[in-house]
Amino acid sequence: MKYFETKHEINSAKITTLIVVIIVLLCFVVGQNYQDPPEEYGVAINFGSSSVVDENINSNPPEKLQESEPEPEETTPEDIVEEETIEEEVQEEVEEETIEELEKAIEESKAQEAAEAAKAEAAEKAAEAEKLLQQEREEALRIKKEKEEQEAKEAKEKLEKEQKEAAAKAKKEAEEKAEAKQKAQKLAAEKKARALEAKKKAEKAASDARKAEAARIAKAKAQAAAKKAAADAAAAAEASKEKGSGNQTVSFALIENVPVYPGCEGGNNAAKKKCMNDKIKQFLGQNFNKSLASNLDLKGIQKVNIFFKIDKTGRVVGIRAKAPHPKLEDEAKRVTKLLPKMKPGMQQGKPTTVSFYLPLNVKAN
Repeated sequence: MKYFETKHEINSAKITTLIVVIIVLLCFVVGQNYQDPPEEYGVAINFGSSSVVDENINSNPPEKLQESEPEPEETTPEDIVEEETIEEEVQEEVEEETIEELEKAIEESKAQEAAEAAKAEAAEKAAEAEKLLQQEREEALRIKKEKEEQEAKEAKEKLEKEQKEAAAKAKKEAEEKAEAKQKAQKLAAEKKARALEAKKKAEKAASDARKAEAARIAKAKAQAAAKKAAADAAAAAEASKEKGSGNQTVSFALIENVPVYPGCEGGNNAAKKKCMNDKIKQFLGQNFNKSLASNLDLKGIQKVNIFFKIDKTGRVVGIRAKAPHPKLEDEAKRVTKLLPKMKPGMQQGKPTTVSFYLPLNVKAN
């Protein structure tokens, strides 16, 4: 049995062996025993066991054989027929049982073969399914691997692209920053140069202004000196004249009828005083050189006290000033001399010289 590979081949061999054994047994069972045929059947043929022929044995002693073998009983044709019928029935029963066993064995063999075939087919299908599943797994792994490789490639390309873009952007930003810095430095240099130039121009203008102012002041001083000399001469003459006539100067606060400044004709004496005070203050403030205090390096508000007289003719005479700087005093005298001629003050119905005092605040720019 070791030469058979499958179970089906082993079962087939077993069935074949069983069939052969059954046939051999049938031959021994079904075979007829030797009997002397009746005389009416003709010549009798001996189908008995053959004796072994031996040259050394004498074939002559039939007497012993005849003595040892009992004589067969005589049988009638009815006994022979009955025996044959029984043997046939037994043979038929054995044949039927054998056929049934063979059919059953064949059916079992077929069923086993069908089961083995179904099992083999199922195993084959399972193997095919496993093979397909393995192929699908391998295909899925291959697709997954290709996808991962593609994704890795795309990620690498994307990273390289982003790095290139970042490098280009950084380079561009650095160039823009360098350009902006260079431009800012250039603008700063130009601005500094313009500031220096403006400073030089301002210094030159200030110097020119100071020179012009100094020249103007010198000229004004000369003119003022000349006017003062003339005014002093006139005042001296007027004083000598008034001295001879016995007239005197009255304070602005005590005069009966105050001098009338142009534009202050209306109103009572108090209104005229207020109007004249405001008009003179406004006039001096408008005509005073406001940059003089700054040019003299003075800070804050500078207080200038101005004293003058309005004579009987309405002219401003006897101007005096007191300030922190002599140039401020000279400027105060200059603008005071520019006051217009006024209607003289009246005391007891006669024109009278009136003294006037005005504090002026000059703010240094």
